Amino acid sequence: MPQLSHPEVIEVMGRADQGHANAYRCSADDGHSYYVKSQGATWRGLVCEWVAARLALAFGLPIAPFSQVRIDEDFANFLQRAGNRHLVAGLAFGSRVAPHTREFEPALLPKCKPDFRRDLVAFDWWVHNADRTLGEYSGNPNLLWDTASAVPVVIDHNMAFDLGFEPDLFLETHVFHADLTAIKADLVMRAEYEQRFSALVPLLSDIWAELPQNWLESEDGDIRFSPSDFLSVLDRVNRPLFWDSP
Repeated sequence: MPQLSHPEVIEVMGRADQGHANAYRCSADDGHSYYVKSQGATWRGLVCEWVAARLALAFGLPIAPFSQVRIDEDFANFLQRAGNRHLVAGLAFGSRVAPHTREFEPALLPKCKPDFRRDLVAFDWWVHNADRTLGEYSGNPNLLWDTASAVPVVIDHNMAFDLGFEPDLFLETHVFHADLTAIKADLVMRAEYEQRFSALVPLLSDIWAELPQNWLESEDGDIRFSPSDFLSVLDRVNRPLFWDSP
């Protein structure tokens, strides 16, 4: 389970070097550092991040520890006066800074175990997350490498539940696209993943209940997002042609 005690941000140390979701490295009062995403990542991006991260955790992917972190109103006002309009008062998404990690690079691909590669690409297909690419020399796999245990660490799901998901592009660009092709050709493996994903679909209602009000509603009380939009993506696994259509 992710931490739900809402540690409070006490210092902003700077903007993250990688990514495009306006994440900032921050210190919190629980003694940990986090990459924090708030309004600058869009409210939908935060919802996608939390829902996909919770499902990834339940699925068993090695995801970096994460939490909802609190930004105090006075502190947020101070940040705004300093020119930072990406971090606003209320709860934000925090991905804990993991020790002993470095950026993932193509040379590390052979060190990723087959089970991990298949799990990750199948999961991304399920949640419509195409934001995990890596070519021969560059890309954005949204992975880190734990140098202490020599295993990958999964990060960043704010682009999951992509409204413009393109299956053909996914099959060309995902860092482990070849493993998805192998899964699609194996009826037994397909059935195993379908069973695992199907068992996770009912978790959405509990995960949705964890979402902060300021992510889901405007200041006027207007509802920004419906869980049915997310359920329609997840519930594809219970319909025919899951592996062949978006």
